[in-house]
Amino acid sequence: MWGAGARESQMNRIRKAVTVYAVAASALMAGCSNENSGSASDLDAQSEDSLIAKIDKHGEEIVASTAKAEAREWMKRPGHVFFKADPKQVRQFVEEFYGRGAKQVLVGDIEVHDGTEYGEALLVVLPKDSRTRAKLFEVNTRAEAAFQNDDVPDKGQKYLYFALD
Repeated sequence: MWGAGARESQMNRIRKAVTVYAVAASALMAGCSNENSGSASDLDAQSEDSLIAKIDKHGEEIVASTAKAEAREWMKRPGHVFFKADPKQVRQFVEEFYGRGAKQVLVGDIEVHDGTEYGEALLVVLPKDSRTRAKLFEVNTRAEAAFQNDDVPDKGQKYLYFALD
């Protein structure tokens, strides 16, 4: 079982998620009640762009952080696990992303509890080449479904991000 620190960390993540969803819901409701607001597709595009901007920002934070590791190497070591994701499935996607041309695949937001390292995210560094990106976004669609993440289309972003906790 996890210690008090792990439970507190998990509760902090849950509180953050609830806050983010509440703010998003409030903003959506405010936008819907505004007579001058755009169409539903405009709101969807703005929401999508906002999500992509947040992913790229968090991706930069992961890359700059010490709480990250190259995915293949990190997964080889004992005592490295994920909170909820199946390691075999994660490994399969890591290999697919590399096989389709990812520049780099990282395990990010790594936390240590009682000597065990928990990877909370998978970050794929995208190339600029449009053909290679198209191949990576084919894998992305399946990975999003497998990890229950929001659908993110190619809008020129730097990263693909998958929450694994």
